Amino acid sequence: MRKLYSSIRGTCDFSPLQASSFYSITHRTREIFRIFGYQEIILPLLEEAGVFIRGVGKNTDIVEKQLFGVARRQGEAKSDVVLRPEGTAQVVRYYLQNSLYKQSSFHKFFYIGPMFRGERPQKGRLRQFHHIGAEAIGSDSIYLDAELISLALHILDEVGVAKKELRINTLGCSSDKEKFSKELQKIFASKKGKLCQDCQKRAALNPLRILDCKQAQCRKLIESLHLGEARVCAQCKRQFHDLLSLLSALNIQYIYEPYLVRGLDYYTHSVFEITSKELGSQDALGAGGRYNSLIKELGGPDVAAAGFALGIERILLALGELKHPETIRAFIAVADSTLMPDALAILQKIRAKGISSEMDYCDRSLKAQLRYAQKLGARFVVIVGQEEAKDNCVTLKDMEESFQEKLSLDQAIAKIHNRGGN
Repeated sequence: MRKLYSSIRGTCDFSPLQASSFYSITHRTREIFRIFGYQEIILPLLEEAGVFIRGVGKNTDIVEKQLFGVARRQGEAKSDVVLRPEGTAQVVRYYLQNSLYKQSSFHKFFYIGPMFRGERPQKGRLRQFHHIGAEAIGSDSIYLDAELISLALHILDEVGVAKKELRINTLGCSSDKEKFSKELQKIFASKKGKLCQDCQKRAALNPLRILDCKQAQCRKLIESLHLGEARVCAQCKRQFHDLLSLLSALNIQYIYEPYLVRGLDYYTHSVFEITSKELGSQDALGAGGRYNSLIKELGGPDVAAAGFALGIERILLALGELKHPETIRAFIAVADSTLMPDALAILQKIRAKGISSEMDYCDRSLKAQLRYAQKLGARFVVIVGQEEAKDNCVTLKDMEESFQEKLSLDQAIAKIHNRGGN
């Protein structure tokens, strides 16, 4: 017996219904980005590993555990090429490679596409997934932070995600982060035995990552620290409070979350997550924040920037049961197989008018064709029989109103148009 193949674990197929929803989400999102003044860029799936090792951080889970290396041809040197795990560092690479800072002091980009991580697959966590991302480079203004947060929430509103929460925190400046990291090293050094295996390693190398751990034993220890804003300098604290006031003025509700750090090293100042209880344990629809040091870290000028990414698969999960869109407007049914040439000519003429239409290719009976048209969700059936062919007309059946009449083909097309579009 031949093997039946399945999709690779941690990847998923999109059914026609899911693909339609995917297209609807991305189409609406592109229109929103246009309104907000963001320009689309399309970047390769392959990048040098160093872009992420230097950008994301060598002691992050993405770099330590989740990079997918790409094998080269036999006999070639070991590959340092990887499938991209996230978009921000890649956009910065594009920005620097093309010296965009010499062309303009401010840029706003967006991207939509697949990302790859060697995750442990579970609901809402895949090895191949799709991001909607935005990056704004060249400003340290809290008004830009507010725009990005507002933009991310607006996209989710527009695609139909009603139940969500915004969680926000400040990491302070690079100096604040460094001091806080050293403080956490001291705290966790004496509590290593209470941490999970991963966090025991993080305690010395990257203690801030412990705050992002979801293991129950680590959460209990983290929450006992009673973190607040005392770890950030007065200027960063003031800047964060100004941002919160700005969000309130925009009627954006938020939850202050002092344990929120995100899993990427490049973040400084404001960080945020948008979560949904509909998703279970992997509850983040998207996240973002400010990364003022990343461009300099990757060899560029000292330029401030901020951005976010939303997960399309997570959005689809939050939307729940998807509605079947109308894919076929009209169905051409033949009463006699000898009339197939006539039906094909009619089908071509209807499609030329921009009307989605279909016909039977399986030699079904007229009754079976009507059932099939109903299954496809067709509002109209154009029936072609010997009598219609003789009288140079068609019978137009309205499936929704259970009404039919004989018309010329042009009259039938006009009625299909007039009763609800294409």
